[in-house]
Amino acid sequence: MSRKLVLVHGYSDEGPSFDNWAEKFRARGIDAQQINICNYFSLNNEITIPDIAEGLARAAAVLGWAADQEFDAVVHSTGILVIRAWLANDPARRKHLKHLIALAPATWGSPLAAAGRSWLGAIVRGNKQFGPDFLNAGDRILDALELGSKFQWDLSHRDLLGDNLLFTTGDDTPYVSVFIGNQSYTGIKELIDKPATDGTVRWAGCSLNTRKITVNLTKAGAAEVRAQMSPWPATRLSIPMFAVGGKNHTTLLVEPEDTFADILSDFLKVSSSDDFDNWFKRTDAWNAPALEQMKKDNHGPHDGWQQFIIHVVDEYGESVPDYVVDLFSQDPTVLTSDALKETGVDSFDLDVHAYKTDPSFRCFHVRLPLNSTSGGVGELWMRLIASSGTELITYQGYTSGSKTITEQSPVVLNITQLASSNHDTFFYPFVTTLIEIQLNREPLPLVGQTKLMTMNPFQPKTLQ
Repeated sequence: MSRKLVLVHGYSDEGPSFDNWAEKFRARGIDAQQINICNYFSLNNEITIPDIAEGLARAAAVLGWAADQEFDAVVHSTGILVIRAWLANDPARRKHLKHLIALAPATWGSPLAAAGRSWLGAIVRGNKQFGPDFLNAGDRILDALELGSKFQWDLSHRDLLGDNLLFTTGDDTPYVSVFIGNQSYTGIKELIDKPATDGTVRWAGCSLNTRKITVNLTKAGAAEVRAQMSPWPATRLSIPMFAVGGKNHTTLLVEPEDTFADILSDFLKVSSSDDFDNWFKRTDAWNAPALEQMKKDNHGPHDGWQQFIIHVVDEYGESVPDYVVDLFSQDPTVLTSDALKETGVDSFDLDVHAYKTDPSFRCFHVRLPLNSTSGGVGELWMRLIASSGTELITYQGYTSGSKTITEQSPVVLNITQLASSNHDTFFYPFVTTLIEIQLNREPLPLVGQTKLMTMNPFQPKTLQ
């Protein structure tokens, strides 16, 4: 194979972690002179992921790469955000990248990133070399890696959503594959272990298959169509997650097995849609046992895990940081307080993380019950209550056909109805779904003169 092969490591790691994979590829016919192992700084509080992405471009230029040099890439963990930022910074670059393999990619961050920003995180993972960066933990990179971060939200709108998809079935876009271990850490690392992860990255947070649901509840919203679910474009390249049995976040990188190496080497030889389809079918069959194991835990069998990133904004696009979301199996507006407790959806094992920099972004980790993807969970309702923190201003949602609202009330949505109106399902295991909810920011009270501004007719003084 004449193409260059670039290997990009993750946060707080170094290039030599890829040495074993480099040997595996060399043993399968890739010229050692074509293998390039990247090494970048991440434990510096001023460095950002886009900085590293442009560093990649500079490194290639220094090596004398031609402007039209074709190459393949294998990335681990944070490396996926580096290569995606590199592509998004200049979409014309995508025609040069022919194959992208993501090993345990932190596509949607990591539940460990928030802890890494603490003082304890600096002690455990931070830079130990004395100098200007002593005990730096890479704050801006960790901010981007935090669950539900604005960086992930914005980047996904540049490459995974909208009209300018970077990963398509066209000839000028790379073939992409994603793999993650189906086991977590053992030993002392269990202290930081999180459910449904490879020890660092969530199984539901690595796939590049994603979609967005927009719920417009402002007064200016369309009269009937208040919620829209983005379709799966026909030209979009399917990039699901493949499970690797017996591997965790670290061993997937440093302990490659021959069968797995064969699969990756075969992927680098894919040169047509037929090749990709055949490779996909073989790999899907190979990953099936490991994938099924991921759908079993001490709660019994289930459909898998899904992430939802909710972003709540007002009609001006400004963040709404203080809100509460509850799920119910019936319309909560017609239930008594006791019935609300009984119909609350706890079988989804909601695990919620509010992004520290901007809590208007929330990441929900959901364990999907059996048959959830085929409507087996029945109805699903969401109730949202937002607060401005003052008695002068409130946030209010207006649904289609609703009468004039005279007092503050929660926003209630029938999620299953939203999915059925789009001839689709709300639930997809092992993916991340974005939900943007737009509310009105209203002075109180909702009718009549407000508390923050009053107006009275001028009363001239009478002459005595």
